[in-house]
Formats: sequence, structure tokens, C-alpha cells
Amino acid sequence: MSVAQNPLLGPMRNSMANFTMYTLNGMNIVRSKPFKVKDPKTEKQLNNRARISLFAKTYHKFKSILVLGFPERDVTKSPQNMLVSVNFTTAFVMVDKVPVINYPLLLLAKGSLPKVTITEALTDADGITLKYDALALTPDLNATDEIIACAGLLNGGLLMARQFIGHKAIGTIHLNHSNLKADDVVCCYVFVRSGDGEKASDSVYVEVKD
Repeated sequence: MSVAQNPLLGPMRNSMANFTMYTLNGMNIVRSKPFKVKDPKTEKQLNNRARISLFAKTYHKFKSILVLGFPERDVTKSPQNMLVSVNFTTAFVMVDKVPVINYPLLLLAKGSLPKVTITEALTDADGITLKYDALALTPDLNATDEIIACAGLLNGGLLMARQFIGHKAIGTIHLNHSNLKADDVVCCYVFVRSGDGEKASDSVYVEVKD
């Protein structure tokens, strides 16, 4: 119910029925709320809600990666906003009329730098070894810029590695995990980021093999 010093003129706050009352700059403000909220739950609305729910789970899982993957975003947008913006219409397939994330189409990073070319992606006793063409990244990047790799696992875990690109023509980056098999890996991505943190490349989906 409402609270007032005077039922007609005093300061008012809280709610009564479908009215919300409060005081602003010495004036009593009363707002009404609809008794019934229209929520038709059309197929399109349900589809969009399902996508937003999947994005929330994806952001929670890859948050540490997404913070690094969208440095060229507008200042008004967060990494979570960017995840939704760049993937909403492109990163899903429909399975029994339900949207499902298509991991090869999902972008965890987006920017103006050249994409990484992965020459080999294999699991071993210590995790995942990725080899990349460092020479192809020049002259846009140099040895002191950064390459970032991550892998989402079937058990819900996330592997991540960051390092300088290095001077070798074919570089190697390793994601540490003991006794890992390719079937344990749900998705794997690689992208590059400038040393000053102001630019990145689009992430590249990597198919990992035993």
C-alpha cells in the first residue's frame, strides 16, 4: 500500500493495486501498471528467447575469452552485447524447431586483423597442440603481438592459452589437459590480438583430431 504524510498532498511511495507512487522533486508521481501483460508467445518470440538463453550460457562459459575478443567495439557495447550482435542471425541451426548453436559459425572474437591459419590441431597426452602460420600474419602483426586459443570441453570445462606470436614461420600453442581425446572437445577457437590490446581478428573455429 502507499505511504503518505497526508493522504492528498504529502510525500507518497510504494505501490497500491496497479499504481506505483513516489516523490520526485517535491511532486507526487503516480504510475499505473497493466493488470494483464500481453505475452502472445509467438514462434518467433520463443525462438528469440531461446537464442538469448543460449547466449547467456555461452557468455558465462567464455567470458574470459570474450573480454579479449572484442576490443574494437563501440564504447556503449559490452563484450556480451557484441557476442549477441555478431552471432544472433548466423550462429544457429534449427533442430526440431529449436535453435541450437552451430559452433563452427560462432564468433568469440571479431576485428580488423587477419584471421589465423591453423595448419594442425591434434590432441596428445598433455592436451591440444595447435600449429599456426605466423608468417601469414605479417606485416599486420609482429612477433610481440598475441595469439589466443581456447577449447570448450564436453564436461563443461574451458581451456585457454595466450602467448606471443613469436618469430618462427610455423608457431605452436598448447592447451594443457591430461589424457584428452578429440571426442572430449566440443569446440576450439583461435584468434590474434595486437600487443596494445586495441585490435583483434575474427576467431577461427578449429576441428581437433586425435
